[in-house]
Parts: sequence; structure tokens; C-alpha cells
Amino acid sequence: MQQARAIRTRRGRRRLRLPGLRAPFVGLLLSLLAFLSPDLTLAPLNAGEPHRARPMPIDLLEVAPSPSRVQPIDADPLPAPTSTPTAPPDTGADYAAAIEAARTTAGARGITFAAVRDGQLLWSGAAGRDREGDARLAADDPLVIGSVTKTFVAATVLQMVEEGRLDLDDRLREHLPDLRRFAGDVSIRQLLDHTSGLADVFNDTTRRGLEEHPEHPWTSAEILASVHAPWYEPGKGWAYANTNYYLLGLLVERIGGATLADEIGTRFLEPLGLSHTRVLTGTEEGGPLSPAWATIFWGSGAMSASAADLARWGDALYGSDLLTEASLEAMSELNDHDYGLGVQRIELPNAVGYGHTGLLNTYTTLLVHLPEADVTLALLVNRSHVDLGAMLAAEAGDGPSLLELATGS
Repeated sequence: MQQARAIRTRRGRRRLRLPGLRAPFVGLLLSLLAFLSPDLTLAPLNAGEPHRARPMPIDLLEVAPSPSRVQPIDADPLPAPTSTPTAPPDTGADYAAAIEAARTTAGARGITFAAVRDGQLLWSGAAGRDREGDARLAADDPLVIGSVTKTFVAATVLQMVEEGRLDLDDRLREHLPDLRRFAGDVSIRQLLDHTSGLADVFNDTTRRGLEEHPEHPWTSAEILASVHAPWYEPGKGWAYANTNYYLLGLLVERIGGATLADEIGTRFLEPLGLSHTRVLTGTEEGGPLSPAWATIFWGSGAMSASAADLARWGDALYGSDLLTEASLEAMSELNDHDYGLGVQRIELPNAVGYGHTGLLNTYTTLLVHLPEADVTLALLVNRSHVDLGAMLAAEAGDGPSLLELATGS
């Protein structure tokens, strides 16, 4: 692990501490990944799920459907962007133009975006339609956030540590003794930072289930029985695996005595007023995830949120008293893959921050706090295979981009 040091901020608020700046080396491997794993999408800045029995030396992967199952993008006229009136009229018009430029750059049916500073919403808006193309997206419409779910699960675990109910170096088997196959010497910390060595829940068996029987809700026994042998001994490597956060979800329920949804709701959603955020079960009427997708990726990716809710969440998580200084310090100790305890370093055009990304099914998400500007951004897209950084930097003619507007640069 590297020694963390502070990134300079403009304000005196409490901030997550991160190592110095460096660019991850992944470009050379992109084409190889696409050839070897046609059902995986590598989204820029994204965290995700390698399905091979051996970890791949690529920073962060996400699960997405094969290209044949991606919702087609057609040339139908799209509605004008919608927004909440939180910015001055002139700035609001700039935001509306910039969000449409971002949508066009992605070739997405629809996107939502929000920027928050010190708990105050600077602007939120939407452009385009829902994934089916039937309805105009509104600023408060929730979209699937994929692996950004991990920020909620990690924060829940860290609060339980603060309460004295867990220790980061506890072995999983101390709390879930029935899971002998997965417990071993794996610690809570190793689950949080993906150094457990456990293979991913996205594998040949679950892939077939997602494709052939999306209506089938998977039980924990079915999911865990599908997981391959470990990739490496605990603590001897690093590979992103959704299994880690699936097990953390089970741990939260065992320690808390309530469902993961209830724990997240009681601890964070209700106190912060995040009324457009929820854990998905696959039973929602007209919900965005089928039962198979929701149950297999559960604690690792099955949540939905509005852009404003997500930006408020990031602002509270990284810049308030939601967690103690000790928890924030533990969270921010990044490894050589720029990953900590449910947080990753994120590099954007002319900006560096931290947060998490998500890609699940046909949804891509970015949550990032930019300490230099002291602003938190949320970008949600109802399409996979998108360049999130390019979307934020997209300009409408000579006008500013979303990133420029939000950061004041």
C-alpha cells in the first residue's frame, strides 16, 4: 500500500486524502480485452468485473451486455434538456446546451447530470429519453448506478467499524462461519479493497442465467455456488471482483440484523433526504433491472439514484462528518491500482478527483469529487460503451462544457 498524502483543497472542509497524481497504464490492453471478453465493456475511468478465472492486469472493468443486446440508438428527434432551476438563467442555458452536447457525444438516448458544492445543488438536469425511448427523461429520474453502489456498502461497513461491531482486520469467517468456502483467511479490509483473491460472481454460469432466464431471481446459495476457485491467496494480488461486495452485503445483514436496503436507508438515504435512491430487488414494477441482474449484482451494483441524489451523496461522503477522520483515512489508502476501500482515483480532462464509476447492463455512471474545485459531480447514462471524460468535456459550439461550468474553470 502507498502512503496517502493530501490533495490541496480550496476550502477548510474535511476531505478524503489521496496519493499524488499519476496516470494508470491501460490503453495498450484495451483492444486485447475487447477481443478476449466480448461481453465485457471497458468504460473509461470505470470499475468493474473481470470474469476470467485469472485476474486481468487492467485497472477496472464492468459488466455490460454484448453489443447485440445494447439498446439501439436511432435518429428520432429527442426532447430538449430539462433541468431544475438552481442556476442563474444564463448559466442554466449554458448547462442545458452542455448536457445535450454530452448526450450527443455519447450517442446515448438519455443522460442526467448534477453538480453539488457544500451540500448545495448547483444544477441538475436531463437530456434525451429513457432507455426504451418512450418517455422524456427528467432531472430527478433515477437510473441504475452499477458499482457506485459499492460506495454505500463501504460506508455502511465503515460505520459499523466505528460502532465497534467490526474491525477491518477481522476475518470474514468470524462473522459468517457458514461460508467456509469463501471465508478462509480473507479479511474485511481485503473484501473492501479487492485484495481477497476471490473470483467474480460474473462467470459462465451467471452469464447464462442473465442471458437465458433474466426473470429468475438468484438465491445466495445459487450465486456463491457458481463462483470459481480463488484467483490468488488473500493479500497476494489485486483484482476487481463483485463477489467481495456481495459478501460484504451478507456481512452487513448479519451484523445489523436488517436487510442491506434497510441499513443503507436508515443510515444514509433517510438522514440525507435521498428520496430518489434505492436498492433494487428486481421485483419493482417496471424496474430498470430484471430479477437476475438485481440479485446477482445486489450489493455490488444493484441500486438506482437520481443525479442530484448521487452528487449529494458524494458531497456528504467525502466532505462532511458522515464518517470519522479515521474511517476517511482508512478509505483513502490507495493501492497500486488507485483503489482504496470502495473509492478510486478518477482522472478527467484537466482535473483529478476521487469517487467511483459504474457500468451494469446498459447503464454507465460516474460519481466524482474534485477537491481543487470543491465540487461533486454525478453523471448517469442509459448506455454502455461511453467515454465519461469526453462527455463531461463536450462543448456546445463555443460554449462551456459541463466540467467547465461545474468547476468554474
